[in-house]
Amino acid sequence: MSNRIRIATIVLAALWVGLGCQGTKVAPEPPGPILVLGIDGAEWNVMEPMLERGELPHFAELIERGASGRLRSLDPRQGSPVIWTTIATGRPPQAHGVGDFLADGGLVPEFHNSPFSSNMWRSNAFWDILGNAGLTVGVVAWYVTWPAWEVNGFMVSNYIQRFGRFDPGWEEESITYPGDLGGRVEQFVRTPESVTDEGFFRFLSPPDASSRAALEGRNESILRDALSGDETALGVALSLVSEDVPDLTCIYVRGVDLVCHRFWMYMDPETRPTYGKTDPASVAVEERAGALSGVVEEYYRYADENLGRVLAEFPENTTVVVCSDHGFRGPGRWGVDKIWMGIQQHSLDGIVVLAGPGIEPGVTLEGATVYDVAPTILAIAGAPIGRDMPGRVLTSAFNEDFARSHRVRFVETHGDRPRAGPTDTPIESPVDDEVRERLRSLGYIE
Repeated sequence: MSNRIRIATIVLAALWVGLGCQGTKVAPEPPGPILVLGIDGAEWNVMEPMLERGELPHFAELIERGASGRLRSLDPRQGSPVIWTTIATGRPPQAHGVGDFLADGGLVPEFHNSPFSSNMWRSNAFWDILGNAGLTVGVVAWYVTWPAWEVNGFMVSNYIQRFGRFDPGWEEESITYPGDLGGRVEQFVRTPESVTDEGFFRFLSPPDASSRAALEGRNESILRDALSGDETALGVALSLVSEDVPDLTCIYVRGVDLVCHRFWMYMDPETRPTYGKTDPASVAVEERAGALSGVVEEYYRYADENLGRVLAEFPENTTVVVCSDHGFRGPGRWGVDKIWMGIQQHSLDGIVVLAGPGIEPGVTLEGATVYDVAPTILAIAGAPIGRDMPGRVLTSAFNEDFARSHRVRFVETHGDRPRAGPTDTPIESPVDDEVRERLRSLGYIE
C-alpha cells in the first residue's frame, strides 16, 4: 500500500473510532436486521404507472406493507456524491465536506479536478455511529467510500467495479475493509466488457438481435456500465451477507440514473434535442428511437428483480429502507438550441420506502427530505439522534408499539472529523481519468 493511502487510512480509522461514539450511552436495539438500498435517480413518475400495471411486484409488496413517499433532495440540484453523503451523515454539505463530483484542489494545484475521496468526509455516517455503538455493519459501493475505511464489519468501496484497474503500487486493499476481502469478492466483479449481446436484448424493442444496431457508441457504453456496475454491487453484497447478515447492511446501485441520463429521450420524444429536426444526425436518433424507447422502463423492471434478489437473502424481521438521491425529468429544452444536461436533468423529488416489523402499513410520508434518512435509521436501531442533524425522524412511519418502545432520543453530536493534514485534499487513484470521462459522458462536467 502506498504511503499516502496508508497514512490516510490510519487517519480515517483513528478519527472514526475516536470521534464516532460521542454521546451514545445506551446500546442500540434494532428490531432485527436493517437493510438500506440506495437506488440512484429512482423516480416516482416512472414507477407509479408501472406499479399500477403490476410490473414492479417487489416494490409493490414493500409499499403495501410499509410507508412511502417523495423524498425532497437538495436545492440547488447538487451531484450524487454530495447528496449520498448527506443521506449517510444527515448533515449538510458544508458540514460533511463533500461538495461536488470533483474537488478544486484548494491551494494544492495538482489535485484540481480530482474526484472527492473518503478522507474528505468530515462527519460520521450512520453506519459509523451504529458500528461504534456495537452493531455489525456492511457497506457496499456507497458513493465516495474510496479508500475504504475501518468499520465494525466490512466495507466495499464504490471503486469495486474498477478493482482490476489498480496498478502495482496502488494496493487493492484500499478497495475493501478488511483489506483481504478483495480476494473473496473479486470473482463477483463484472466489467462493462462482460455484458453479452444477449444481456442487451431484453432492453430492446423487439428484444432480439434485430434491434442491436441501435446500441452503438455512447448508448452501448452507458448501458454496459449500468448493468455491470449493478451486477457487481449486488453480487458482492449478496456473497457477503449470505454467510452472516450484519445488523445493518447498506447497498448502493447507480444503474437507473445512468440509463435515465442516456435513454430518457427515447422514452419521451419531446425531450430529444433532435426532436423535429431534419439534419442527418437528428434523423439517425429518430431511427434508433423505436428500438430504444423501452430501455428506461425495462431497466426499472430489472431493478425490481434485483430488489427481489436482495430481499430473499434477508430474514422476515428485516427493516428495509429504499431511497434515491433525486428524481429525474429528462433532457428538457429552453430556447431553440439549449437543452438541460447532466445535473439539470435531475428533479428534486426522489423516492423513500420503509417496511418492516415496526413500520405501519399503508402510510404516505409527507415532507420527507434527504436529511431525514440518517436520523430515521438511527431511531429504528434505537440510537440517539445528533442535535446537529437538521433532519427529523420519520415517526409517522412507525406503528404504535414501535413508537412506544423506540422513543426518539438525542445527543448534542456524534462527532465531526476535523479537516487536518491529508484530509484537505483528495487522494489520487489510478482510475481518476476513467471517473472523469464517465462524468463527461453523462454531462456532469465539461
